[in-house]
Amino acid sequence: MVLNLDIRSYQAESAHHQHDFTQLVLPICGRMEIDVDGRGGSIDNALAALVRPGSQHAQLAQPGSRFLVLDCAPDALHGQPFTALAQRTYVAIPPATRRLIEYAELIGRGQLAATATHLAPLLLASLAALPVQPNPGLNRLIAQVHARPAAAWSNERMAHVAGMSLSQLHQRFRELHDCTPQGWLTRVRIEQAQRWLGDSHLPIAEIALRSGFSDQAALTRAMQRVGGITPAAYRRRQQQPG
Repeated sequence: MVLNLDIRSYQAESAHHQHDFTQLVLPICGRMEIDVDGRGGSIDNALAALVRPGSQHAQLAQPGSRFLVLDCAPDALHGQPFTALAQRTYVAIPPATRRLIEYAELIGRGQLAATATHLAPLLLASLAALPVQPNPGLNRLIAQVHARPAAAWSNERMAHVAGMSLSQLHQRFRELHDCTPQGWLTRVRIEQAQRWLGDSHLPIAEIALRSGFSDQAALTRAMQRVGGITPAAYRRRQQQPG
């Protein structure tokens, strides 16, 4: 049974707390540090968090981050095909789940309640069907790229940090993100630029360089290609009241 499906932003660090339902936290944009029963980790566009009933948890999200949060009945993940999923705390997000998250963002909070009974089972089923697990090397790469998105991240360097061959790196990114490593890197850089556009008064040209783009024109082309909006228009939209 679906209790709630909502898009949320977390404005401050939360104290440890618990609840009596199952909660799935799926990132739309940004990043969250979360601790679940003493297991600390981060969730971003590669990983979601599953909080079981009664689990002690606390979180701290980056400013401007948004998450699709599914609250469902305590026994929502009992039995097949959810046995493996129910045992995880951090869950890799496959392409099918990412597309459902993007759909939820597209329809917006106003329509989520009307579609929750149909969308929630699809979200859970898409996660349960994931045949591969993230590995420590890939997690290390993801953490380093998020920490320093403007660094010179060639495919060779990413493969070295992840401890993979180039072919393995491409295969993993196709499985988990449905894109190339460089395509994923561009998304990370755009997300970082968007956070600064919304939360700072830095010049757009400086934001472009800090995010890893060669200049303001390169950031503009990337944002128009991915989201159909320029950096200046995105900043104006984020700064509008409400």
